[in-house]
Amino acid sequence: MAIATHSRAEWKITESNLLDSPAPGVSVIEIQCRNDSLIARVTCATFEEKAYTLRVIDSPDPGRATLATVLSKSQVIAGVNGAYFHANYTPVGLVVADGKTKHPFEKAKLLSGILTVRTDGSISIIRSGQFSAKAPPPAQALQCGPMLVEKTKPVAGLNDKKSARRTAVATGPKGKIAIVYISSVTLADAAQILSLHNLFESWRPTTALNLDGGSSSGFWTRSGTHLPEIKRVRNFLAIAPRKNAS
Repeated sequence: MAIATHSRAEWKITESNLLDSPAPGVSVIEIQCRNDSLIARVTCATFEEKAYTLRVIDSPDPGRATLATVLSKSQVIAGVNGAYFHANYTPVGLVVADGKTKHPFEKAKLLSGILTVRTDGSISIIRSGQFSAKAPPPAQALQCGPMLVEKTKPVAGLNDKKSARRTAVATGPKGKIAIVYISSVTLADAAQILSLHNLFESWRPTTALNLDGGSSSGFWTRSGTHLPEIKRVRNFLAIAPRKNAS
């Protein structure tokens, strides 16, 4: 796979395949994208929030437990690594797991967005500046960044020099959600790829938030798709059945 540290050429989808369906209504898709000099592979799990939601899972053994080990023991369908953490595995930014605040909100340029899940299971991605500590606390939350896509457009000014593996969470029209793993690209490239028309079969993200990338990046599904992380992480983001789903 060709890798470059800088690219301005437009990305295009060249191939898209359904890998498997680990649960009814959850699709695991692999998408090949390319520009003039690079090829990137996007592996994602998509679902609708009327049937599923997202759950933040704190590592029971930070620095040792793997994505696959933790998620395979949880009642979840698929998942990726979560947000940033310090060298001692203390979380960075707001982390709420199953209604319990593991770490408070922080103000930092890098922490530009927050994934929130309400108690009813509904999912949204907001700018950190929109977060209010006075509002009812979310059931799940991860503060991370940078924002990659807003209003279906790639965010301007992202780093276009450093390539690394990327993970992200994306929201789309009519309650469509995706967790995403992208092979080594820059943040600017990731934003362009995630804003491609019909990226996920019939839809593209309205909003997308970057999660911890590089050696932390990992992707797992209960049906066997597994892209392991290199470095152990502090928390994970997983697809779980929605309790009030009809």
